[in-house]
Amino acid sequence: MKNKKYFINIAIILIIGGVSIYLSIGQQFDQVIHAFQEAKIYWIIVMAVVMFSYYLFDALSLLYFGKAYKHDYTFKQSFVNAISGTFFNGITPFASGGQFAQVYIFNKQGIPPTNSASILLMCFICYQSVLVIYTGIVLLMKYNYFVNEQPGVFSLAILGFFINFAVILGLFGGAKSKRLQNFLTHTVLKFLSKIHIVKDYELTCIKIEQYLSDFREQLKFLQKNRQVLVRSCLCNFVKLTIIYSMPFFAAKALNLNVSWSSFFDYLGLCSFIYLINAFLPIPGASGGSEGVYVLLFSFLGSVGTSSSLFLWRFMSYYLGLIIGGLVFSLNKEINNSRLE
Repeated sequence: MKNKKYFINIAIILIIGGVSIYLSIGQQFDQVIHAFQEAKIYWIIVMAVVMFSYYLFDALSLLYFGKAYKHDYTFKQSFVNAISGTFFNGITPFASGGQFAQVYIFNKQGIPPTNSASILLMCFICYQSVLVIYTGIVLLMKYNYFVNEQPGVFSLAILGFFINFAVILGLFGGAKSKRLQNFLTHTVLKFLSKIHIVKDYELTCIKIEQYLSDFREQLKFLQKNRQVLVRSCLCNFVKLTIIYSMPFFAAKALNLNVSWSSFFDYLGLCSFIYLINAFLPIPGASGGSEGVYVLLFSFLGSVGTSSSLFLWRFMSYYLGLIIGGLVFSLNKEINNSRLE
């Protein structure tokens, strides 16, 4: 049943993504094809290499924590785990399937679920912290531009930022403050239960208290292993810079009028897409990502926007699905252990 569900999700991604790209191209199909015929192969290769390095840094971040629980944990194993997580995140709503797959893979690699859950939680702490700081700086530096040029999109991005900020603040505060933990579980949660957003108050309360307890333990680990913390945060900083830079490289590849002086503008615009994606329950945020991209990068011209959208989406999303799906399916360690 799970495999059937994944196939359905992949079909949804392909259909919605394909329709969205088709609608963005509209009557400009011939011009877009011509743009790709005139594209610089060199920049497309650079784009692919840079994007592949994103997955290497993702694996490196996972490796630092993996070695804390299994000293002979290898980079190859962490790469298999990280890219497989990318695949399952990409085909499930709200990127909800990646961690379950990674716990499964960790177990096959010799790290039991109790430890792998701790690893993934620490990875989340580092990633979410860097994301909030990174996007917060972008919003402050580009505030005037976004307010004047993209007020509607800016409002959604601000909301996305505050949701991410509230998540990490609530986790840190709940882990550090017993009073705040009680407020979250006994006041906020009870209110959500009364308005029928939370179905089972008692069970949800237990789960949140357990999660905050686990979070507290992982914070202690990170405080004792600051070198690992710093390295993981640096990896996440590089990852975000890479993923946000993809539209810039796409514009370069398609001979659009773009200079290195606008590199940080492209980072800021693309960061907005990922902030808004947090609201979209469709696997891979298909449809929404393409729509927001068209709004934000309309200054590239109709043909430039459509052609760069196709290249950006393939490199930043579909390439990871392809690599992740192949690695998960063909990796001997995972496949052999399935047969045992």
